[in-house]
Amino acid sequence: MWLYVSGGFLSVVAHRDDANALLVRARHPDHIVSLFPDANVTYMPTADYPYRVTLPRAEVQFAVNLYLSQMMYDNFKSSVEDDEYHDVCLDVWRTMWAYGSRYRRGGV
Repeated sequence: MWLYVSGGFLSVVAHRDDANALLVRARHPDHIVSLFPDANVTYMPTADYPYRVTLPRAEVQFAVNLYLSQMMYDNFKSSVEDDEYHDVCLDVWRTMWAYGSRYRRGGV
């Protein structure tokens, strides 16, 4: 699962060896810390997502639920403070806008 939150972009996947854990990965360590401030982030320089942490599923669920319950913005892009990350989010928005354009015209 890809999560774009105000504090960063995360990739969350099932842990290969522990059914009760999830692997939270990022390309910037602060993106993990933004949702999991106490995380012990590890670094794997050759990995696609070099920053990562293994967490219990319940902890990830709690953090995402907390983020949602505290959300006050009515425009995601405006909630992103980091300029470089904002540009990345805008690129994603543009790509999805183009993808969805045929559906706005009633085509399927």
